[in-house]
Amino acid sequence: MLRVYVPIRENDVERSLHVSKNTSSYLINQARENINFLFNEQRDVIIKFLEYISNSRDKRIHFAARGRSLLLGARTFADRLTQLDFNAVYPTLEQYVVYDPNAVLEKGDVIICFSTSGRTGKVLKKAKFGREIGCEIIVITGSLDSPLAKLASFPVVYLKPDCKREELLSKYKEDEKPFTPLGTTSEYTQLIFSEAICRGLMECILNNEDVEKSFKISKETAFELLNRAEKNLSVAYSEEDEITALLANFLLKYYSQQTVHFCARGKTFNMAVGPFKMRLDQIPHAFVTSIIDFEPLNRPVRKGQITFTVSGSGAAYSIARMAKEMGSMIIGITSFENALWEISDIKIKVLGRKDHDNIYDWDIRQWKGWRSPFAPDGTEFEVSVAAFLDGIFAGLAAYIGIKEEDMRLGHANIE
Repeated sequence: MLRVYVPIRENDVERSLHVSKNTSSYLINQARENINFLFNEQRDVIIKFLEYISNSRDKRIHFAARGRSLLLGARTFADRLTQLDFNAVYPTLEQYVVYDPNAVLEKGDVIICFSTSGRTGKVLKKAKFGREIGCEIIVITGSLDSPLAKLASFPVVYLKPDCKREELLSKYKEDEKPFTPLGTTSEYTQLIFSEAICRGLMECILNNEDVEKSFKISKETAFELLNRAEKNLSVAYSEEDEITALLANFLLKYYSQQTVHFCARGKTFNMAVGPFKMRLDQIPHAFVTSIIDFEPLNRPVRKGQITFTVSGSGAAYSIARMAKEMGSMIIGITSFENALWEISDIKIKVLGRKDHDNIYDWDIRQWKGWRSPFAPDGTEFEVSVAAFLDGIFAGLAAYIGIKEEDMRLGHANIE
């Protein structure tokens, strides 16, 4: 008689839970220290940045970024500039594959570059070309001594990714230490920076505040976002049975090589789910991932698979329901007990999204003109879930035994 055992060990899953919780907590505290350094040590640069961007509504603003920096930094910033009626060229993944007629660079344009290392090939290439034809090159980086920083024509915005790192990590037990590989702390800080700065820009443009007041509001917004995320995650992690079920079922898919589907839209995808998917893809020989209803990365949903659905308002319900009907397990992360919550097999509540208009179809909401408010209210959910999912990834990696050097084998090496 054939006996098949799936090696999910309860004690190790419990340790994974602690690593997840510790990683989410550490990530928020690390970002808090990074933001504190930025606003205290780079005050003049940030004020000049706010002043320059607020006076650039007649310029075309482009972005240069790759990977998680494109999702968390560049797209976050571009979303808000578009909402403020700037002439911003929205950065897409496809711009590096197909010709985008809106992305032509001309003299006098602005290029905002996001790169933790300052050595990302495609970012350097775009910045160099832009500098040669007379574009303003604004660099947001974690490395002042980098090729990208040297191409800047504007004072470099130094987003230091590891302020007081050793001090922050020292409070955790050795076998439950946080795991934030490959620029995680920098990318999360980019998210907080972009949302907070754009709130300051909004005050300049819509409310006619002076730059000093906008700087103050930006700083307050950044810390308020992090404080709310910390509070929201303490609530989410208090439901340990649900978190353990999430981890265990993901691990089952790791060992069985089943497809894990993702269902998320808009800012929720850019800020939280997209970066999480990228981390899973970097585990060598592990998860096969799919984004439902996104043609290049869509795979058929089958019985026994997982559909990971994240939607603060529950507006991803219509797609999740179809996956449920096809036999997929639904892991639902949402802010309140809505239609998505009701159909989810594993329910994670992350507070933050307060809007509720009874429209559970994301496409229709966008066609009707719905846009999220500026931070902190508009992205409290996304910022909280971003830290939560980086924690979940750390828990999975801890169980499997993945180290940062292993993940480099799953990271893109041609660009």
